[in-house]
Amino acid sequence: MTTQPLVSVNHVSKKFARSLKRAMTYGLIDIARATLIPHRYRSENFSARLTTDDGRTTTDERRESPLRATEFWALKDVSFEIRRGECLGIIGHNGAGKSTVFKLLSGIYGPTEGRIEMRGELSALLEVGAGFHEMLSGRENIYISGAIRGMTNQQINAKYDSIVAFSGVGEFIDMPIKFYSSGMLVRLGFSVLAHLEPDILLIDEILAVGDQAFQRQCIQHINKLRESDIAIALVSHSLYRIESLCHRTIWMDRGMVKMEGETDEVVRAYREHENEKAANERGGLLNTQRGDFLAQSDVLTVHTFEMLREDGSPADQGYAFGEDILLKLTYTAHERLRRPRFNFHLLYGEESVFQPGMIIDGRSPEWIEGPGEITCRICHPNFLPKVYDVKISVYTEEGALYLLEPTMAGRLKIHGEGLLKAVPSDGPYALGHLMNGGIVYCPYEWDLSKA
Repeated sequence: MTTQPLVSVNHVSKKFARSLKRAMTYGLIDIARATLIPHRYRSENFSARLTTDDGRTTTDERRESPLRATEFWALKDVSFEIRRGECLGIIGHNGAGKSTVFKLLSGIYGPTEGRIEMRGELSALLEVGAGFHEMLSGRENIYISGAIRGMTNQQINAKYDSIVAFSGVGEFIDMPIKFYSSGMLVRLGFSVLAHLEPDILLIDEILAVGDQAFQRQCIQHINKLRESDIAIALVSHSLYRIESLCHRTIWMDRGMVKMEGETDEVVRAYREHENEKAANERGGLLNTQRGDFLAQSDVLTVHTFEMLREDGSPADQGYAFGEDILLKLTYTAHERLRRPRFNFHLLYGEESVFQPGMIIDGRSPEWIEGPGEITCRICHPNFLPKVYDVKISVYTEEGALYLLEPTMAGRLKIHGEGLLKAVPSDGPYALGHLMNGGIVYCPYEWDLSKA
């Protein structure tokens, strides 16, 4: 990988109008100003694609464009680079601005602010089958689609057999594509796109189509491209694919770059954010605290609940995988209570994960009265990186009745630090499957002697 960036995006912003009528009006105004008014008076919203002396294609706009009525920022101050031999992943929820970035890079849109520089030939795998005509045969559509994307007739001839073999529709190649199944059409469309030879390749969620065998074929082809000397940008909601294919990753949120860095770090942070957001949507910290207490019954008040580290410091940023967890609560017993059974319950959504509780192990103080505190240490837990809800409850000595009914006390966060050191993870998409495939990790062994 060289240090020469093939794609440079510098402080790029893009705005749109929510009203189609307003957008058309603004466009006409901008075109009129750009064509009829001297340059120094032109609208800041009018874009121009320029070719520099060294062959670079640039899109450049002046900064500080104001918002007009019904307009909003789809992108705001986005900057990144993609170097030769590098694959950059772009992740984020729907509406975060990922596709807008790609449309700016491919020249479909011009930026409202900022500058984009492209060094080399660009191809975009944005939509398979784009430009196909349903009444024409697969053979004819290969030539039309290739020509639309800049391939010469000689280049298409040279690659024709390979395109047909890759698509797997050879015996139907002279049939009008209106009779193709959706899977056949997708395979043919991707096959044409896959045989382009650009310097810069944009791939927008195209790998999510087709059956598993086709997706595997696509992944293998992208891996080959990664080994070549081109720059690749990949948008995908599949974090597994991002982890397996991308050197670096950008996390987009509300039109801005929230985080950029090594793929494993960015994906881990994104997963933790999504897990925490899911916990909030589930109800999160359903804190029943009123005044100076968290939960209360006629005989017992729980004042505070804390999650601590080994040294007694608060675990505000969560715990590393396998790190001991200390759960502490303070209480006041309003009368003498014999052998109360304190109980913690960890849940992930509606799933019960683990219950460290006196109702199970039989431990309890002989009696409590007045103020006191209880601490439970969860030793070397193998909880996978997620956000867990913690409930507290207190039972009578016999375990048949509540002294304090179950109450949501807080959220316990496990992050991915230490995970890869503790868990063998050399398989394909290992980290993604590990973090999303379960709740608890248990060491295991294989016996392959009779395989």
